[in-house]
Amino acid sequence: MDIDKDSYTKLIVLILQFLDEENYKESLHLLEQESKIFFNVNYFRETIVNGEWEKAEEYLSSFTKLNDNRYSMKLFFEIRKQKYYEALVRNDQAEGVNVLWPDLKVFLDLQDENYEEIFDLIDLKNFRDNEHLSRNVNKESARGISWGDLKSLVEQNPTLQDKLIFPRLNQSGLLSIITLICPNPGKKTSIKEELIYLILQFLDEEKLKGTCHKLEQESKIFFNMNYFGEFVISGEWDKAVMYLSAFTMPDDNQHSAKIFFTLEKQKYLANLGRNDQVQAIKILPNDLQDNFLYKCMDAASLRANLCDVLKESVKSNPILQDKLKFPAMDKSRLLTILKKIMDWWIPHCANSTTDLYKSTISLVNIPKVPYLCREPMIVVNSHCQEASALPVPNGLVFHDSSCCNDVSLQAGMKSSEKCGSRDNTYLADANSGVYGKSTEKLAEINDPSECQTLVLPDTSLTGGVTRLMYSCSGDFILALTQNATHKLWRWYCDDQHPSSKASANVEPQLYQPSSGLIMTNEIGTQPENALSCLSLKDPYLFSSSGGKISIFNLETFERLSTFGSPPPSTTYFTFLMQNIFAIGLDDSILIRCFDSKKTIAHLKGHQKRITCLAFSQNLNVLVSSGADAQLCVWSTNGWEKLASKFLLSKGEMLDCPVVNHIEFHQDQIHLLAVHERNIHVYEAPTLNHSMQWVPQESDLPITYATYSCDGQSIFVSFKNGCIKVLVAKTFYLRCRINVTAYIPPGLSSEVYPIVIAAHPFQPNHIALGLTDGRVHVLEPLETEGEWGISPQPKDGEGLSTASCSAVLE
Repeated sequence: MDIDKDSYTKLIVLILQFLDEENYKESLHLLEQESKIFFNVNYFRETIVNGEWEKAEEYLSSFTKLNDNRYSMKLFFEIRKQKYYEALVRNDQAEGVNVLWPDLKVFLDLQDENYEEIFDLIDLKNFRDNEHLSRNVNKESARGISWGDLKSLVEQNPTLQDKLIFPRLNQSGLLSIITLICPNPGKKTSIKEELIYLILQFLDEEKLKGTCHKLEQESKIFFNMNYFGEFVISGEWDKAVMYLSAFTMPDDNQHSAKIFFTLEKQKYLANLGRNDQVQAIKILPNDLQDNFLYKCMDAASLRANLCDVLKESVKSNPILQDKLKFPAMDKSRLLTILKKIMDWWIPHCANSTTDLYKSTISLVNIPKVPYLCREPMIVVNSHCQEASALPVPNGLVFHDSSCCNDVSLQAGMKSSEKCGSRDNTYLADANSGVYGKSTEKLAEINDPSECQTLVLPDTSLTGGVTRLMYSCSGDFILALTQNATHKLWRWYCDDQHPSSKASANVEPQLYQPSSGLIMTNEIGTQPENALSCLSLKDPYLFSSSGGKISIFNLETFERLSTFGSPPPSTTYFTFLMQNIFAIGLDDSILIRCFDSKKTIAHLKGHQKRITCLAFSQNLNVLVSSGADAQLCVWSTNGWEKLASKFLLSKGEMLDCPVVNHIEFHQDQIHLLAVHERNIHVYEAPTLNHSMQWVPQESDLPITYATYSCDGQSIFVSFKNGCIKVLVAKTFYLRCRINVTAYIPPGLSSEVYPIVIAAHPFQPNHIALGLTDGRVHVLEPLETEGEWGISPQPKDGEGLSTASCSAVLE
């Protein structure tokens, strides 16, 4: 089927989303590589942080080559350099020179400027003598630093720049399309299985072979006999075993055991010389010797005959029998379905003058097919009087007319969006008793024995912890206290604990350099009103406590420089890109280039001090929150204001709760906004309101909230000391951690968390900065694995469509 590039790209994007949601991770990353449409920065980061250098280079090579441009060359150079460094740290200079050196020598052939840096290391007797390279003694920290450099190169690389942003999609976009066009699938298979068949056909037709066969293995719905046979005929026994293992194991039944035995036996024989094969056969049972002796003399004949034998064994295996037949269907069926629904969508919805955010679009004349697979393609128009007449699950509703431009197909909306405007979705605390109580039993933790808790060692308590953050590699945690003093705890490797990542099971050390220096900020003229802020740019710390911004060396604690003399006072700051720095002030924002020390822009739009800043790398927008109860969105292209929203209705007093913290979800679109009385989620860059959560009155006020590293949970702290864990997508409460679980008896009742830090890799690991200056690390019990449960609310429970009075549209 002839298909335009735009439709092809949209389908690839929808398939990528489906693979990600179904957790077919290997298929997902193979399709990213084979289609070259989306460069997954998060996956690339994982390979670097885990030291999987071959995977990292293989993934990168799918999108750009070493000599494409100087950024690509530098990317490959940095990967190979870090791999080389780690070999030297292991005191394996032979490996470094003999094995890794050829990888680096290519840069000499290209007359690359970085070659000289590596050449100097060849004669280095003691690796730790080199001040710049000694950081590699701690490989986790070194990889974190290396990732910072690589990330910047990826973002600046012109070959990759248009592949870094994944289009905005509603959940289960492709599955929702299929459900709409075929609401009554056959009884033999589920609609999800039918969709996988369609995807497999598409991948095969488009020659995306690696993804196709990996998806066969991960989905386990189709055993490709021809693909398996290719390995047998070519004598690739390990690959044959690996493919078979995705569907069955030797101990499943006697049929599986026989197939595995045959493959392993042939692998053993193939590893022997021709003369040894006869001797090897003699050790087999007598009834097998004659059968294999003559066949071993002709490998080609053996494999051909063996392939036929194995095919018969596969067909007789009850585990595989129902996975051998691929449904007969028209060519390019999935593309045809996508094109049909697009042809319907554009005249019926995309050009409609209906207010899509206030009314449900009627699904009149939507194209329908009686079957997805197994029958010829017949597309008909089924007329229905209203959307609810269609037998479609979950009350599918269209809310967005932009699907034909950015694949934002809005089918599959949650039932909470069934009742009109998305902007009015209002979610209450599931156990508050105000808007309905969940029937699920809430996991409540009251005692230290019900979780893992660790109080970080401290020699002096010097005021409450106002800021708290982990390093990018998760090997240390840094706190800033109310008296402008910093504390750093570091987890070290040893024989009992080979990993240096933070854990509640291992006590870290309160780090103190040999110089005895303490990192202390300058305090402003009004310390009672000062806002603290810190940001890491390895190996440097940027920090402020109402006075000048200080730059510290994290190894020596030496203050290297200060800048930004008040007034106006610095209230918040963050790095946007590699060298671009945003500084929140009393009533405006400065955008500065750190290298040139020049101001790029001065953003004005708030009437009171800036309380927080958040940057979306995918959207290239900066969001600011202010004490004037306003959110503003600024484009990095020209620094114009794209949107703003006041969070108070006209006439409300400004001493009402305002946003004190904002942060982006890992999708870089959804923005969490934290108030003292509730939390909200908005969608950037338009600031469309998605959800609001109101906790029990007895728990208020909220002191802080943050996403888990995987974006699946939200941790919320309260002044009464409790921590609540929410499901991020629905705001439903999955766990309540009471103060008695982590604060010992006898401490002041005024002790509570001011700030929460989420671990960068472990989604259930958090650290709390308390008012008494202590830092506590919390994790669920190892037997539990996660906090509480993921409640599945019944229709209407915990939901209300009342207008959000705190939002001024």
